[in-house]
Amino acid sequence: MKLHDLHNEVQTGILDYLAAHPNAMGSVEHICNGWLANEKYQHNLEQVKSAVDIMVKRGELIPRLGGDFYSL
Repeated sequence: MKLHDLHNEVQTGILDYLAAHPNAMGSVEHICNGWLANEKYQHNLEQVKSAVDIMVKRGELIPRLGGDFYSL
């Protein structure tokens, strides 16, 4: 899977999780190991961090608590 495609899968997984849990807030580690734990594609912490950074730049996620946690 290409990195761009993986980012899209990760971003979709994050948005799907937040659609079901709109008040959720999590660190990159929690997003990677909790929110995306049941996804069928392989991902790692660096890939999730990169996808989260893209989502923050687009305004889809908001950094919270000094930028260590993210939410809608």
